[in-house]
Amino acid sequence: MTTTPHPSASPIPAGSVLDGDPRVLIPLPEAAERLGISRWQAYKLARSGRLRTTRLGARDLYVPAAVLRRIEQEGLPPTPEGGAVA
Repeated sequence: MTTTPHPSASPIPAGSVLDGDPRVLIPLPEAAERLGISRWQAYKLARSGRLRTTRLGARDLYVPAAVLRRIEQEGLPPTPEGGAVA
């Protein structure tokens, strides 16, 4: 008797920024590299709330893999009301 593998509920498309990476959280500098933006820009987006992050430990910021997938499909969310971030 052979069984077929169960397809994942949210398969990662070929050529995804994650390319099969099983991690749930991606360090912010690595997420910036995968998105093709500078670390500085990634930190600026995180500070503005446009790039959702979570903090582990005292200093380390991580981006949830689901957020990277959504950005890949839909792009970054618009700038929040109230204007630009310095």
